[in-house]
Amino acid sequence: MVGDMILISNVTIENFLIFIFIVLLTVVASSISYALLRRLFDDKLSLRDSKLIARVIEYTLYTLGFYYGVRYKLNLDLNALIASLGIFSIALAFGSQQIIQNSMAGLLISVVRPVQIDDWVEIGDTGISNIKDIKLTRTVLRNKDGKLFYVPNSLLISTIIINYTRSGFVEIPVPLTIPYTCNLEKVKNIIKETAHGHAKILPNVSRVEKNIISKLFKLSNIRILFKDKLDMNMFEPRVLISDISDSKTTLSIRIWIREIDKKDEIISEFLEKLLEKFKKEEIELIPGKLNCSNVVKLI
Repeated sequence: MVGDMILISNVTIENFLIFIFIVLLTVVASSISYALLRRLFDDKLSLRDSKLIARVIEYTLYTLGFYYGVRYKLNLDLNALIASLGIFSIALAFGSQQIIQNSMAGLLISVVRPVQIDDWVEIGDTGISNIKDIKLTRTVLRNKDGKLFYVPNSLLISTIIINYTRSGFVEIPVPLTIPYTCNLEKVKNIIKETAHGHAKILPNVSRVEKNIISKLFKLSNIRILFKDKLDMNMFEPRVLISDISDSKTTLSIRIWIREIDKKDEIISEFLEKLLEKFKKEEIELIPGKLNCSNVVKLI
């Protein structure tokens, strides 16, 4: 009979067709389970947790379905299958090596979770980007310019990742150059007063922001990052002298923020307010002219 004919390595045509059916059924079942789980958990859990649970179950079904088909219908383990294909298997192994690495990295990311969906991270040349999805072989990122990056999961395991979301707070340096004849203390006071007046710059943030920060203080992964006891006073703005040269002094304004995705907007608003205060205090901004005692130059 046709079903009893041997196709390869004692595999009958019937079992091979059943194997194909199992693979197709596994793909359909995995996709349906992912969609149903997302529908079930999206309203009950956070988006990242909902996607994580759905992905783990989806990948588990893929693995079980493929293993069952190969082991019990083709009567082969993966090593035997590769060996039976000879030279072609070697080429296939080299070609699929990257896919296997990315897939294993994807599973490892799901377990270890160095990054999660909606985290703000910086990986290589992506710039500050938001993780939109973590798939089996790649992770999807979108930067602040709207560009999409498809990063192989193996890269996330082997390269340095800056995770701004996990850090909780970020200190931003803002350079400022002034003539050495300026009243340094007056400039420092204006800078600190301006920083204290911004609702997004720590420590004098809005009440809503303080509630968010209070919850962050209770997280163990945040507390372990700081040697001292967490207190809002540790986020006081600082004005440091970073360089003195050519009759001018370069300052480094250090301010703390929580929302790294709004960094540009926060810095822009801070500088606008700073300029207003300089004008109010009659500190004129005259670019390129450094021989006046009341000149401040932004760089």
